[in-house]
Amino acid sequence: MPRKKDVIRTGNHQLIKEINQVLIFNAIRQRGPISRSQLAKELSLSPTTVTVIVDYFMENGFLIETGKGDSSGGRKPILVKLAPNAGIVIAVDLEQNRAAVLNMEAEILFLKQLQSPEKTGWVPSLIRVIDELIHEYQEVHNLRLLGIGIAVPGIIDLEKGKVITAANMNINHLSLKEELQKHFQVPILLENDANAAAYGEYLYGRGLMVQDFLYVHVGRGVGSGLFLSGNLFTGGAGGAGEFGHITVDENGPVCHCGNTGCVGHMISEAALLAKWNEWTGGKAPVPTLRELVELSNSGNEAALRLMDFAGELLGRGIITLVHLFNPSLIILGGELALDNTRLIQKVKQQIERRTMKMFSQHVRIEESFKRLDAGIVGAGSLALHHFFENLNVDLITSKPMLTK
Repeated sequence: MPRKKDVIRTGNHQLIKEINQVLIFNAIRQRGPISRSQLAKELSLSPTTVTVIVDYFMENGFLIETGKGDSSGGRKPILVKLAPNAGIVIAVDLEQNRAAVLNMEAEILFLKQLQSPEKTGWVPSLIRVIDELIHEYQEVHNLRLLGIGIAVPGIIDLEKGKVITAANMNINHLSLKEELQKHFQVPILLENDANAAAYGEYLYGRGLMVQDFLYVHVGRGVGSGLFLSGNLFTGGAGGAGEFGHITVDENGPVCHCGNTGCVGHMISEAALLAKWNEWTGGKAPVPTLRELVELSNSGNEAALRLMDFAGELLGRGIITLVHLFNPSLIILGGELALDNTRLIQKVKQQIERRTMKMFSQHVRIEESFKRLDAGIVGAGSLALHHFFENLNVDLITSKPMLTK
């Protein structure tokens, strides 16, 4: 999660050195290109300390010099910045069935689909795709793998890296981190997919510099990530943000959670396609979610009716979130929300009509900056920022860390 801004420099020499390394490296990553002298001034460190640490990271390939800065007199200072391709992370978004290689600026370098886990199970499927990404990327680049981040559409035990439940994937009590750690000797981080997407938006997208916002994912399932006071809020057991289980119809169907009329159950992909078949008399081809959006935008009557239905229920749920958390921004992502003129219009109408003015006038609704890549970028960001917080450079190898 976002690193605490204030660090107290106490302890022995090695601890102070490690703290200063993190301070200097992240200052360069966030504010570079920047000169050594400016770093020393901004961080209240000696020029010698800054120079030694910058040189260390340059020798290891993580920083590079890039031109000269302005001078108020005398020699122009040499600027340094992050070398974005010095290391990579592998990110997996299980909701989208995709995996990718990201560089140190969370840019997607290489992307591929996961193979079906139906015969082998999720763990072998993940091991296979991660191995393939490492092999394929290694063919043209010198691999330096920093970590693996995985976004899961379900409830996660963050400490143990265990998937408590992911109903849409038929996963329950899977020690995913433990299983993968047997094969890949790098840090592995798991997070709920909506939380991961919110984290990616906070660091690299619409949520940049926004202290209080909600990310709402509307795809095969429904979920949300909550950023409150500049921190991802996960709750006591790591399950906060289960927006899909908010009741929006007291007379609705029973959800697998035991509740009735849950928004995630009522506007899931399966539920919407069942209504499509019902309203078209089963005569029209069954579309994908993206095709449904396209049909709606082109004026298809049945698709427009579906979007009104989904938008109203989604709006009811979001109204609850607005009244609870008073966000300044709501980011919508997922196949059903992106580019969906009718659905977004319906959600906005609901908020304007049924939310207290002090809340509705304060909040704006925008589509995800990272589009369908939000989960991938968020998962990769978790692994990247674990590395940025710890900077275990000496443990990083240029050789691929493959299955045993």
